[in-house]
Amino acid sequence: MTPLPSGTVTFLFTDIEGSTKLAQEHPDEMPALLARHHEILNQSIQAHNGYAFQVVGDSFAAAFHSASDALNAALEAQRSLHNETWSPAPIRVRMGIHTGAAQLNNDSVQIVYAGYATLASTQRIMSAGHGGQVLLSSATRELARDMLPTDTELLDLGEKRLKDLLRPEHLYQLNASGLPATFPPLKTLDSFPNNLPTQLTTFIGRENEIAEVKQELESHRLVTLTGSGGAGKTRLSLQVGAGCLERFTNGVWFVELAALTDPSLIIGAVMSAIGLHEKDNDIKTLTSYIGNQSLLLILDNCEHLIEDCARLVGSLIQLCPRLHVLASSREAFGIAGEQPYRVPSLPFPDPKHMPALDEIAKCESVQLFVERVKAYFPSFTLTEKNAASVAQICYRLDGIPLALELAAARVKVMSVEQLASRLGDVFNLLTSGSRTALPRQQTLRALIEWSYDLLSDSEKALFRGLSAFSGGWSLEAAEAVCSVDGGASVLDDLARLVDKSLVNKQELDGEARFDMLETIRQYAEFKMFASEEVEEVKNRHCDWFMQLAETAEPKLRTGEQLQWLNRLEMEHDNLRAAIKWSIEQKHVEQALRIPSALAYFWEIRGYDEEGRNWFKQAVTLEAQSPDRKHPYAWATAVVGLFSLSYYLGDFKNHKSRLEEALDIFRESGDSFKVGQTLYYLAYIPALTGEPETARSTYQDGLNAYQTINDPWGMGQCLHCMAHLVEGQGKVEESHQLYNQSVELLKLAGDRFSLYHPVGDMGRLAAYKGDMKTAKDIFRESLQVYEELGSRGSISGTYSELARIYYLEGEYQKALEYFEEAISLSEKSGNLRDSLWMLAHKAYTVLRQGNVLKARKEFENTLRRMQKVDSLIGMVYVIEGLASLNVHQTQLERATRLFAWADAMRDTLGDHRPPVEQASVEKDLVVIHSKIDDTEFIRLSADGRSMTVEQAIALALEE
Repeated sequence: MTPLPSGTVTFLFTDIEGSTKLAQEHPDEMPALLARHHEILNQSIQAHNGYAFQVVGDSFAAAFHSASDALNAALEAQRSLHNETWSPAPIRVRMGIHTGAAQLNNDSVQIVYAGYATLASTQRIMSAGHGGQVLLSSATRELARDMLPTDTELLDLGEKRLKDLLRPEHLYQLNASGLPATFPPLKTLDSFPNNLPTQLTTFIGRENEIAEVKQELESHRLVTLTGSGGAGKTRLSLQVGAGCLERFTNGVWFVELAALTDPSLIIGAVMSAIGLHEKDNDIKTLTSYIGNQSLLLILDNCEHLIEDCARLVGSLIQLCPRLHVLASSREAFGIAGEQPYRVPSLPFPDPKHMPALDEIAKCESVQLFVERVKAYFPSFTLTEKNAASVAQICYRLDGIPLALELAAARVKVMSVEQLASRLGDVFNLLTSGSRTALPRQQTLRALIEWSYDLLSDSEKALFRGLSAFSGGWSLEAAEAVCSVDGGASVLDDLARLVDKSLVNKQELDGEARFDMLETIRQYAEFKMFASEEVEEVKNRHCDWFMQLAETAEPKLRTGEQLQWLNRLEMEHDNLRAAIKWSIEQKHVEQALRIPSALAYFWEIRGYDEEGRNWFKQAVTLEAQSPDRKHPYAWATAVVGLFSLSYYLGDFKNHKSRLEEALDIFRESGDSFKVGQTLYYLAYIPALTGEPETARSTYQDGLNAYQTINDPWGMGQCLHCMAHLVEGQGKVEESHQLYNQSVELLKLAGDRFSLYHPVGDMGRLAAYKGDMKTAKDIFRESLQVYEELGSRGSISGTYSELARIYYLEGEYQKALEYFEEAISLSEKSGNLRDSLWMLAHKAYTVLRQGNVLKARKEFENTLRRMQKVDSLIGMVYVIEGLASLNVHQTQLERATRLFAWADAMRDTLGDHRPPVEQASVEKDLVVIHSKIDDTEFIRLSADGRSMTVEQAIALALEE
């Protein structure tokens, strides 16, 4: 097969003239007409070695190795289309051919070309034509003119300005015998009255925005494009104007106001733009001239003259009935009949969740950056190697077009990887804009300073203060953190900052939520740190979010759990910022209290590792003080840290700190914290093989919770006690305790904790062979955990479902569930659970008969179990290796390992569940069939006497 063209490529783009109207008038016949149209085009393209790499509706995009092949394909297609008997309406297709640079993305599953300028030019050339017409660029004409088919010629149409506003393109029309040669004037800028300026660079993307603004102009006489500096309002207004030329018969006229400082000059600028040269620059002369003419007036950069522009436009649209105005400003005019349209930044990829390369390439911010880099480095392409850096650049610059253009200019002296690494100092980095640009567009700092300088003093103060927030804020938070005695209302100033495109507003669950683009926030933060107010504002921010966290903490154990989980998730970046500030400023009490209030949130949502890191920094900070000045706060942090760390071992250090914390809580008379600390202290003997000590400690915790009648705490303690007695083989007693735990946790309203004993009851149902009940319970649990966003519990539930499929003998399905469970668990940082799932997975692989793979899985898991000091976990894995040895007829080793595992389970008081015991007994039947009783007793005694280290060494022995 001939390789797809790449490098220098000739493109043929086609579409049906008036296809929308045809579909509306002939809805029943249109599918058949389209099918025949597609057949003709596909045959013609393929016959001339072309590749139709994109077909959307009635539009074809095809690539060719040579210009002559593309021309011949177009000619054959037009002849076939012309000679076809169409009914009930003819199909007329316009075609454009252009040759230029385009690289094929070989890493993409689909055929994707990188070369926006070439592809966009081909599209524009086609769009200038009419049905039945074939247009060629001068580049294609030079390559094809010496190989023209017989009875054809290229008619010189001259230089034409296409609607991309770039330099004129010399166009040619393909004429051939038997085909129409006479068409209406081309649909180019030259055919319509306008003064739209030629642009030096291609316009990237914005198809949706162009369509939406054009639609708004259909319904409104005044549309104002608003948005932050550098968002691309000017380029969008020009592109919309170019697309409206056919509609406004008396022209589209562009008026640039950025350089004006005297409001009295606005009318003169408008008159000059539309070609009206009169001595008197007044509103009467202007309105008299426009009168009933159909024209579009584009007023650009109105923000510094906003009130005068508003008055002028208000008068014009009242007195000139067919006049439409498209304005661009950082804030709307606020007059009757106006339709504001917020111009967003270009979409950008999230570096934290990188999509595939072809998806990144489709992102408009990436396309813009890559095209602008090519101006300085023509061979530059997006690759797997540089995609992450490009995505980081687009993300850090919020997809702001001007910022991306300033960044692209830096590739003259550094790679994109170096550029991405230096974005922490973005305002000093992006200082090399075009010398021909307006001064405020030559650096990123100047771009935002233009908006900042237009603010009032109170607006400036609020703008600076809002930089303390990270990830957005509520009105309530802004009023608490940014209010200044004697200053203007935060509400009023915040509204004005939204109007001036420095702050974004959105509605979330019926509440207003605000944020800044990160580049704007960084500038505001720079201004705040340069002021004397930084410490006061940051301290208020820290206090506010500490109060929020402490208000939320008890609510997380109630029926309001989901509401507060989502609230904390929304404010997580602010909470992180508050912790960071308190640590940096050595505000020890706050540094301890905020993480302590967030521990349960972090546990539910799977932020274990992050939570541990914050706790360790806070506890370390407290330890630097010679005397413990905040004992209660330290004690809550110790408990919070253990709640996120118990599965990692290091019990000795945790135990001593928990015991000290318990004394502090007893002295303070806090029965809830006493119960909670005892609950966690019981974990240590439970995990190290002292079940009676664990049960006694859980009972002490239960007693403490009972003194304050706290159903949540009582339910938690009973749940863990149920686990202990289940491990001792007391299934009925454990079932009763699980039931009691469920009833209490239902009363509390905490669904996260509730579905842990519910899940345990599902597991018991599976052990009894009631798989349907078990599946129903776990599917219900999964639904609850997904609603709560609990990644660790979702993972654990997938694992339980996998175990059920394992018990049913559906090993492949079990493996799929285990893979999902392990992936989720590792993302949440819960190593202990991940290792148990890996062990279960290894058992499944063994049951599939893949002994070698199972051995590798068991051995890797056992080595990792050693690192977290999980003795019962190691027992479970070694039992798996013993079973594997039975499969490999290494029966003496299997006997020793099973005997050691029995001895360990006796010591730990953690007996095998019935299903696992049945599996071991099957292996023992095989062993007894090959080894006599005397030898079995000797080997078993040898196994029971082994140390942990000896058992591990034997299990891993080749």
